Amino acid sequence: MAKKMSWKECLDQGIVTKGEVDIERSKQMVAMASTRFDFWNRAVEDKYLSLKVEGYYEVIKELIFAHMYLQGFNCTNHLCLISYLRKNIANFDYECDKIDELRQVRNEISYRGFSARKDYLERNEREFLDIIEKLKKELPD
Repeated sequence: MAKKMSWKECLDQGIVTKGEVDIERSKQMVAMASTRFDFWNRAVEDKYLSLKVEGYYEVIKELIFAHMYLQGFNCTNHLCLISYLRKNIANFDYECDKIDELRQVRNEISYRGFSARKDYLERNEREFLDIIEKLKKELPD
């Protein structure tokens, strides 16, 4: 299991950097997340389930970046994306754990050709959708 990184480690190691607030870039990430979500938020044949799981992770990742850009942060490590959420969204620890689990499954798919099983998506899709909704709700209109 991959280790967690604290927000302090992310900053101290230069994985997360502070710069200027970038509202336009944040909006672009939200738009891409929305497009990706529209594409994957539908029934797919079983042979595409792994791509759908991967797609949900990409939507979540883009929404986290949208949050970070609004605070003037940039990040080069997915563990630090999750650390950002743990630090900045109250009562989101369970969701952060679920995102980290999804990150690990996505890595298995992307880097090892792993095939996600239908029951994995059936057990977790509602939570993925809830996480996406909460991340969107936390962003300004």
